[in-house]
Amino acid sequence: MSDIKQKTINNMAWSVTERLSLQVIHMGISIVLARLLEPSQFGLIGMLAIFTSIAQSILDSGFGSALIQKKDATRTDASSIFFFNLLIGIVLSGILFIFAPSIANFFNQPILKSLTRVLSITLIINAFSLVQLSLLRKNLEFKKHFIVGITAVLFSGLCAIIAATLGIGVWSLVVQSISFSLAQAVSLWIFNQWRPALEFSLTSLKTMYSFGSKLLIAGIIETIFKNLYQTFIGKTYSASDLGYYTRASTMESAVSVAGSMALGQVIFSAFAPYQDDNTTLKQVHSKTIRMSMFIILPVMIGLIVVAKPLFVFLLTEKWAPSVPYFQLLCVIGMLFPIVVQNYNLLRIKGRTDLHLRLEIIKYAMTIIAIVLTYKFGILALIYGQIGVALISHFVVSYIAGRLVGYSLFDKFKDVFPSGAVSLFMGAVIFLV
Repeated sequence: MSDIKQKTINNMAWSVTERLSLQVIHMGISIVLARLLEPSQFGLIGMLAIFTSIAQSILDSGFGSALIQKKDATRTDASSIFFFNLLIGIVLSGILFIFAPSIANFFNQPILKSLTRVLSITLIINAFSLVQLSLLRKNLEFKKHFIVGITAVLFSGLCAIIAATLGIGVWSLVVQSISFSLAQAVSLWIFNQWRPALEFSLTSLKTMYSFGSKLLIAGIIETIFKNLYQTFIGKTYSASDLGYYTRASTMESAVSVAGSMALGQVIFSAFAPYQDDNTTLKQVHSKTIRMSMFIILPVMIGLIVVAKPLFVFLLTEKWAPSVPYFQLLCVIGMLFPIVVQNYNLLRIKGRTDLHLRLEIIKYAMTIIAIVLTYKFGILALIYGQIGVALISHFVVSYIAGRLVGYSLFDKFKDVFPSGAVSLFMGAVIFLV
């Protein structure tokens, strides 16, 4: 156990360093682009998010996580997944290319036709990355993961800033997306020695289908509803309104997602072999939640208090309408670390069936929230999101905790100290 503990600590350090570094660099690039471009141009890309994200979820197919979770994964398993993903990437790219005019008509934005067709190229490029990324995580090679991530973000950010400076507008965001996928794929093939063998086995895919298929369905459902608000705002309101919302969401996610996902990747990869040791998993689950909430709660509360001067200083006055959206989304962001660890625990235990059912329940509530709030504006829609996040948080926490004997009261004891100190800090900053 001491070996896996030390290895987990080392890789957690690399993973967290990677995520935080990437988010700092990405945020710096995002701020520069926000100052160079208009909100409506970000809104146009936001309209396409649901389509490109669903396609990416299908491309992932859940097989990447299945490859990590499978204890005795072979080269044939990895090669079969690689060729399957390459085929799926080509098919999905073709589908987006064909339906691009329909997407443009749906939003009544003719430029979306060409934007969609060019962005579809990323699906083919990303098909070359999935197995490579999964194997790095499975083997806990997060140092290489770090190098690949930094390379891709820096290269794509530089390309986007140059393109925006040259005045090509929304196309600079397309350049950023494609150059990121390309840089990531090339870096992975340089730093990872694995190469696909000329082998393909349907039997191999079927052995991982039970695990991967449920994650695929859950991932598609999650992607749809994660981007449903953007799609609804883009259809109902203007591109500028969507631009303000996506900027607020991007700024919030940069903080809440970075550390949480980094910890989640390491914990899943390191402790998947210990899926039957509930005592160890309970300890890890508890410590991870305490650590992540100790970091995220004071940061989020502080950002809520200083949101307006922060936005005006970093992004200029033109982005001021994003401030109230950002403040409310930060409330949801406070819960994100716990959500990540709960679903992570379900995956480690192999209970992707519960993962899928919980996602269905969560997004049924999302539909109800949208129906009840859409008539009252974007702020009302976000209040609906907060309500759904709170209810689903308690449901998922209760069910995931039962698998290892970790109760809601245990979670309260772990979170309360950080919450109390963070609220006091936020009150002091507000008064000052």
